[in-house]
Amino acid sequence: MGRGLTISFDLDGTLTSNHFVDSVWLEGLPDLVSRKSGIGLSAAQRVCREAYESVGTASIRWYQLPYWLDYFGLDDTAPEDLVSRYASRVELFDDALPVLGELKDEGFPLVLFSNASRHFLDVEVSLGGLAPFFRDIISVSDDWGTTKADAKAFSRLRSIVEGDVVHVGDHREFDYLVPRSIGLEAYHICRGECQEADGSLKSLREFAVRVKGA
Repeated sequence: MGRGLTISFDLDGTLTSNHFVDSVWLEGLPDLVSRKSGIGLSAAQRVCREAYESVGTASIRWYQLPYWLDYFGLDDTAPEDLVSRYASRVELFDDALPVLGELKDEGFPLVLFSNASRHFLDVEVSLGGLAPFFRDIISVSDDWGTTKADAKAFSRLRSIVEGDVVHVGDHREFDYLVPRSIGLEAYHICRGECQEADGSLKSLREFAVRVKGA
């Protein structure tokens, strides 16, 4: 069962929608900036976006809420308090639990491998009921101090599992091109508008069919 293959899943945009995380980054944090600085919410959102983009998604700082609270002078706000305000917006895609259950039942060891910090990841795992499906749950940014932009993260992942690894995620570079650059099998999920890769899949159901037929 499982054919000696470990399956690695991204989280946001793959198993869960971005509604929760976007609410924190694009609504909650800008609201705090607006109140502190005395500027309108739209202006605060623009300030936040520009600050995020100056750092970029390849940087570990992009994912670290404590860093941004400090950056904007919001040290009196606890990261977990800000995140909890939007926890009700955690949403699993309809195919997430059925596909995880199916692959686990067929003997595939599953790993959750996300750039999300623990402040976000742990809430999504808990509210989504994801923990029972995974052998390992890894916050690459918090647990390993790096991001999936660095191919060494995937090399390390490969070193801690038995057999081969196949990874699936929605980020064309971090979840598809980077793991493939070191010889890992990888699949790109494109749910709606995104930059597609060769052979991008539209759902986890399509992914399950592919990986079981490998």
